[in-house]
Amino acid sequence: MIKQAFQQVLSTGWRVLVALLILAGSSSVSAVKAADEEKIDVFLAAGKLGRTVMSIDDGVSWIHDKSDDDSARCWCEKSDPHYVECDHDPRSFTGLAASADGWFYTQYGWGYPGTVRRSRNFIDWEVVRKDVWGGGLAVSANVVVSLSNGRRWRSVDHGITWTEVSDSLDWGGHPFVKNVGDTLFAVGREDRQFKISKDAGESWRLLPDVNAGWSDSIVVGNGILVSMGTRRLKDQPPVACTARSSDGGMTWSGQELLPGKTWAANVVFNGNEFVNWADGQRYHSLDGIKWTATPMTTGSLNPKHWSANVALNPSTGTYVAILNVWGNFYEKQKAYRSKDGISWRELDAEHFKGGHPLGRIILSRIPRKDVMK
Repeated sequence: MIKQAFQQVLSTGWRVLVALLILAGSSSVSAVKAADEEKIDVFLAAGKLGRTVMSIDDGVSWIHDKSDDDSARCWCEKSDPHYVECDHDPRSFTGLAASADGWFYTQYGWGYPGTVRRSRNFIDWEVVRKDVWGGGLAVSANVVVSLSNGRRWRSVDHGITWTEVSDSLDWGGHPFVKNVGDTLFAVGREDRQFKISKDAGESWRLLPDVNAGWSDSIVVGNGILVSMGTRRLKDQPPVACTARSSDGGMTWSGQELLPGKTWAANVVFNGNEFVNWADGQRYHSLDGIKWTATPMTTGSLNPKHWSANVALNPSTGTYVAILNVWGNFYEKQKAYRSKDGISWRELDAEHFKGGHPLGRIILSRIPRKDVMK
């Protein structure tokens, strides 16, 4: 009798424990879901002189526009007291990246030692590394990887400490680091400098004869990688190149798609096809091989002269763009919004104020309370 009672209590206890665990698990899932529902899609842009700006309304307007020096002017008359040669400056923009666990990172410095900075809200920034220049940064598996003057550095604790990576590869030619998911690519000014890392920058492999074009930008979609860039060789006309890889970036096949032309933006994948822009037209492709062109409209600027940084919100289908064409900064700098990448609506001064040149736009999710202040 006592044994049976004990077993009944034990059985009841286990049922209660299991019920409590299920309830705790359900509460945890609900808490995570609630936290995610409090986040919103935000377009984030960064550029010269530490400038950062964001859009929290799907590209309708841009807010929280900040820089290290709002009075400075890039490439104006040298006699102007606000003149800055922005390409060669400690605040020259070289990289922007976001981690899956909610950190944002920027890197600055070209020709002069710059900084790596981090933020939780893309508004308040702190310097986490100094004396870096060139190469930019990327994030893989929440590890920050920074290239600086041919040297490679990694941080596994959000930039608090850094470890240098050494190997026997040639890192000349000022390679820049890019990430596609958790795969990293180091792309130099010559194709022979195309390198890949699949372990968050801990080791790198040279991809000889990669034939991946100039690789200004790389995206993934439809089970393949597509790389696009403009080849610029001395005393030769430019060539808008494109390439694709079906094995995760280990091998590539490329083509000189538009001889004498330059890409006007970075390649994006809209959930169905790859898209880029050149010579006043929108180019799109399902497979990265066959491309179709459609004439575009770009507000007050001649489409043939339009050149911009572009980002896409796949959940709404909205494209956003901010001019980066030479001479179109400050009062001439325009922001755009489009639903098809063909017809672009130019934002007025009330919704976007021009400023220092911007180098990249990304999309991320940020808690609403952090960006509504």
